[in-house]
Amino acid sequence: MHASHPDVAAFTDALLSLDESAANALISGVSETDYLDSVVVPALVAIGEGWTEGRVSLSQVYMSGRLCQRLLTIDGSTDQPLRPTQPRLAVCVLEDSHVLGKQIVVHLLRACGYEVTDWGARLEADEVVRRTAAEAIDVLFISVLMLRSALAVATVKAGLVDAGCDALVVVGGAPFRFDPGLGSEVGADFVGMSASDVLPIMAQIERARAEVGL
Repeated sequence: MHASHPDVAAFTDALLSLDESAANALISGVSETDYLDSVVVPALVAIGEGWTEGRVSLSQVYMSGRLCQRLLTIDGSTDQPLRPTQPRLAVCVLEDSHVLGKQIVVHLLRACGYEVTDWGARLEADEVVRRTAAEAIDVLFISVLMLRSALAVATVKAGLVDAGCDALVVVGGAPFRFDPGLGSEVGADFVGMSASDVLPIMAQIERARAEVGL
């Protein structure tokens, strides 16, 4: 068992090198509650920032999330969530078929101990509203590729209001990077400039929920 807390920089390097043995050795013997938010999340955030700054490839972001997911279930016990209390999360691609961003979001969330339901791609606004309300989703992640799909987020948001559903809507995709004001225009609660922004956004959401006792 480690005598001290795992080193975030060393863990980050192990992920970037896809060195599963080194990464596992760093967290071996450390409780999940100790390393999830203090080691895994900061490491994946740092890797995401590296991609934004051009120092890390998109494949490294993706594979780092996959590796963390594997490490957190390496003992085979995948039937219990790593976070006993958490918001209900769902992710989808609205109208479009481009799924890479969604896949990275899913892997990063699951790598950090979150349960998230993946609704897939090419969903229409009315189906997203129906499923969000029916499944009592707390945080809905919507990925888009085309401007038309980005504008359809406004229809989703209006539908959620009409359904009395207070789910937070987090959006991401090329149209929101090209137009920083588009997220506010369509009523999104949070905008991710890249898939890796999902972790800082979840940290904000978790802090807000904790303040109101959720």
